[in-house]
Amino acid sequence: MIFTSYDFLIFFVVVFSLYWLARRRQWQNILLLVASYIFYAWVHPWYALMLGLSTLADYGLALGVVRNQSRARLFLTLSLILNLGLLGFFKYYNFFSEGLVAALTDIGIQADALLVRILLPAGLSFFTLKKLGYLIDVSRGDLEPTRSLLDFSLFVAFFPQINAGPIDRAQKLLPQIQSDRVWKAENFYSAWPLIVMGFFKKVVIADTIRVVVDRVFSLKEPTIALLLAASLGFALQILADFSAYTDLARAIARLFGFDTSENFRSPYLALTPTDFWNRWHITLSTWLRDYIFFPLRRAFLRAHTPRWLTDSIPPLVTMFVSGLWHGAGWTFVVWGLAYGVLIVLYQAIGMGGAWKPAHKLSGFAAWLVMFAFIVITFAIFRAPTLEWLFTVLASGSIFGSLDFQAVTVVTLSMTAFYAAPLVVKMLMDRTLRADSFWHDLYYVTATVAMLAYLNSSSPDFIYFQF
Repeated sequence: MIFTSYDFLIFFVVVFSLYWLARRRQWQNILLLVASYIFYAWVHPWYALMLGLSTLADYGLALGVVRNQSRARLFLTLSLILNLGLLGFFKYYNFFSEGLVAALTDIGIQADALLVRILLPAGLSFFTLKKLGYLIDVSRGDLEPTRSLLDFSLFVAFFPQINAGPIDRAQKLLPQIQSDRVWKAENFYSAWPLIVMGFFKKVVIADTIRVVVDRVFSLKEPTIALLLAASLGFALQILADFSAYTDLARAIARLFGFDTSENFRSPYLALTPTDFWNRWHITLSTWLRDYIFFPLRRAFLRAHTPRWLTDSIPPLVTMFVSGLWHGAGWTFVVWGLAYGVLIVLYQAIGMGGAWKPAHKLSGFAAWLVMFAFIVITFAIFRAPTLEWLFTVLASGSIFGSLDFQAVTVVTLSMTAFYAAPLVVKMLMDRTLRADSFWHDLYYVTATVAMLAYLNSSSPDFIYFQF
């Protein structure tokens, strides 16, 4: 069930009505939990059973950490094995089984039984990080575990964000689950702009430019110019698609009285790779920073390792994990490592996380270089395989025939056309008051456009596959 479907509209109206009729927090939480499991089980019911059992296990392990300090490390280790084991099996089985079968075939061993396709449960990567962060915080003493199984289960399964985040920390979401909630008109007024922008970005921008991008990346051998044009289009598509999901998730949560985290902050205005990751998929970036980067860096500092190792290994490992988290494929691994290498290089030349441009010209140059890197690496991210990408680059065909040139111009034109509304909105947000007439006119125009483009077959959000 996706937010732009008619099924979800009916589901939401029913849950929303019953929720605010319930009034008491306990009944509201029960209703939300039941609704979350119905939402999650809509396509594959047995995945809800897996979600429930793993949630129950982590609930007990978290309580075990505080009740038996001598075995706290054991309980945390068991949680890591459980969560990473499930994630590894469902997410990477297909990737490794295909490689293993190919290797065995090369030496004359048939192992076709290994090629059983395993379907990745939607949202597994997201709620796994939620639970792991919870257990790690409890084991560190940074968080007191909740004694309520209902509250913990709702924290894990909260349906507006279970499929693709934001990955809210327990410190932010649990207190809201444990607090009384009453309807306020502000819930609607703050949610409505997010709803309009979410539908507009998904239905009008992302789903439209997707058609062109998918066609280019399905070609056997596009030209290099066309590849870069499609990569630019994909940069627009993935930002519009994923930020649309976040907007809708935050809006739905607000209509139920919850304030959830922002996930994007003009990421394509970043001047450095660190700046980009502080703006892109913010809740994932902060999770990786707090649970991988900082612990690794502290470990290297305590071990008094050489400065170059301390500065290079933590970002490389963190971005490798980020790439692997995004998908089981060498394209994602290379994409993540490319950012790790770039972070190390920027730190080496004095343009780390705290760097600020001395004047506007250096700021523009830094932006231009960073944006070019973002677009180029998205070609790696979106490529069907590394072999396909190497073939395109090795061909040496830059512009190709007139047909290829025409398609390149069309791709760039469509990208510019559909990016324009987002640029206008960004400028309006920076220069006009929130209650400006021009904002109202923008939302009305966006609503009309969304209704014109809306249909019953909108594809899933991109990050559902991760």
